[in-house]
Amino acid sequence: MPGTVERGRIHHPNGRIAPKRPGLISMLTIDSQTAHIWILDLARISAQPSLLENYHPLLSEEEAARLQRFAFPKLQHHYLATRAMVRTCLSRYADVAPQDWRFAQQQNGKPYLINSPLSFNLSHAGDRAVLAVTRDNLIGIDIEQLSRKRDWLGIAEHYFHGSEVDALNALPEAQQHVHFFRLWTLKEAYLKARGTGISTGLDKAAFHLEHGRVNAQFAPELAVEPSEWHFFNYQLGDEYSLSLAAHSATSRTPPQLQFYQSWPLATDQHNEAPIDTLINLLNEPVTEGQLA
Repeated sequence: MPGTVERGRIHHPNGRIAPKRPGLISMLTIDSQTAHIWILDLARISAQPSLLENYHPLLSEEEAARLQRFAFPKLQHHYLATRAMVRTCLSRYADVAPQDWRFAQQQNGKPYLINSPLSFNLSHAGDRAVLAVTRDNLIGIDIEQLSRKRDWLGIAEHYFHGSEVDALNALPEAQQHVHFFRLWTLKEAYLKARGTGISTGLDKAAFHLEHGRVNAQFAPELAVEPSEWHFFNYQLGDEYSLSLAAHSATSRTPPQLQFYQSWPLATDQHNEAPIDTLINLLNEPVTEGQLA
């Protein structure tokens, strides 16, 4: 279950921003052996009010009502952009306009699409939002900001598996907080894929990262077949840790990952680039109406 960046290809759009009306979005293909990861820079989107304005018609009545409940403009902008991200990205895989997608929730609160084989999962932290999409399989994604202040060692000792705590304590102090967030995001991604949440117990799935690989061990009461699960962890520069959990009951081969930069309603172009290029793009400033 490799977790190195070489497993996937990174895609990002280039060119001028040219907002398009909903429905006119270029299509992508995806199957059960592929997972697409979309990354959105919330700060750059929030700095473009004309683009944000185009997102309002995409929202459902429920989403529009929730948007108004956010007290601060920054939170409103982030919510608006992430909903636009979900809707426009999903429309690249089906002949459905972004505003026409309908969502429901499982009993545990995990959202899913009505009458669609697509599976998706969303996470956001700081100024980044990430969306994972696949077909016919469970998928979970989590991103955390490494600068987030937490009693990470205390949390690990209280909630993590003993072997994970031992691995943390064996690292130099300067490396411990990064390793903690790698473990945390892997656990969150797995629990989100299953749709159970942390009430299942963070210590029931133990993760170990060695030589660019993610190895997982599961408690017997989870009744999990380890070979059906595949895990990946990436660092987005020095700021974020990102993990993906993908399940397949029919294949023991890890899914092929493809990464894209998301600019809802802004561009349809896709060009391959290494992950370092994507990270640099996200770190560069952008002016109104133009991609860096």
